[in-house]
Amino acid sequence: MKKTGIIFLLVTTLACAGCATMEDLKTSITTTVTSITSNVDPALVAKVPDDKRAGFPKAEFAVKLGEEKLKLAKMKSELASKERKLIDYDEDMVNTDLKDASLDYDIVKMEAIDATPGLGKKEDNIRALTNLKLKKNDLQSDRIKINANKDATRRQIQDLNETIKAQEEKVKNFTMETAKPEKKAAPPEKDKTPEPPVAPAAPEPPAAPAAPGEKTK
Repeated sequence: MKKTGIIFLLVTTLACAGCATMEDLKTSITTTVTSITSNVDPALVAKVPDDKRAGFPKAEFAVKLGEEKLKLAKMKSELASKERKLIDYDEDMVNTDLKDASLDYDIVKMEAIDATPGLGKKEDNIRALTNLKLKKNDLQSDRIKINANKDATRRQIQDLNETIKAQEEKVKNFTMETAKPEKKAAPPEKDKTPEPPVAPAAPEPPAAPAAPGEKTK
């Protein structure tokens, strides 16, 4: 009975410790994410005068550089996923080859059975051989699909490698000039009394018709 109580106490203690650890981890992750994603009101930031913006360029440079590095990390992660997929296709192809070899062996055995008098029924032997050969045809179709997927994945890997090289070069040559600081907003205009609208000019009256015999100017 004492041993049971000790075991129960130990399990409870470990469970509580695990809960505390997970809670600490959750708090840490939440704090980190909040600090990264929180934003200061950009409208207020834009109104900060130039003499108070000395630390802006360096801080913004660090953020912009971090964004470019994150892009690069995501590209490499995608590349690793594509390479893993290519390995999986290789495994699928080897598995298909094994199935094909097994079918060939089954065909050889069935042909030997069919050639031996008294072994099996002729109709059953022919039917079994036909089914085995149909399965080989299905495997050939699978092999074509796998090769097509492998070719497409190889092209994707090649394109990703080129994109990664360009991004690595961009990160390497990233400078303060690349990360442009936030622009300062134009000072708001003071309230002005709206001027009254200008009345349109009255049209001139039409000229009087000329008297008979009088030349028009």
